[in-house]
Amino acid sequence: MLRNAPDGWKIDSMKKVYASDLLELYEDNLDINGKEKIYIRGIRKDYSTIVPFVSNDTILIIRSYRHLVDSVEIEVPSGYVDEGETPKEAAIRELKEETGYVANDVISLGDYTLDYSMFEQKGNLFAAYGLFKEGNQSLGIMENIQIETMSVKEIRQLLYEGKILNAATIVALYRALDHHEHLTMKHKTDT
Repeated sequence: MLRNAPDGWKIDSMKKVYASDLLELYEDNLDINGKEKIYIRGIRKDYSTIVPFVSNDTILIIRSYRHLVDSVEIEVPSGYVDEGETPKEAAIRELKEETGYVANDVISLGDYTLDYSMFEQKGNLFAAYGLFKEGNQSLGIMENIQIETMSVKEIRQLLYEGKILNAATIVALYRALDHHEHLTMKHKTDT
């Protein structure tokens, strides 16, 4: 089962110890050079995060109440990839559900993982352009979301000051801002 492990590593057994629709936890019994190690790992549903550009210098953000930390956080739309859905479809759905907006152009910015040491989960990143309002928000019971716009300059300052705390949002914003900057520079050199 291990394809890339160092010599002397093997899995003696794996046991699922918890499962829900969002998370599975496993207990692996490892043999590492003759020594037993119990390793706890989790598998979480993959998710997509989308950075919606309203204009060259403005981004649509959300202020989302987060029960776990009992605070309102600055974020961009994000959510789990549902069964049978592509990461891009999830990003488009989350944008519409959380803001009521849709985009003419959704660009993949790649993916990443939050934690290689304990959790298997992929975060998929997207930038959205050509936004237009299609309807109202369609929020779940645990979602309390306010929509607003912020300038790229304001967002960069909040990132620098550590005022944006959600890791998916931080990674998505840095990647999207980098992509947008390169896109803008390319457009300037082409004209």
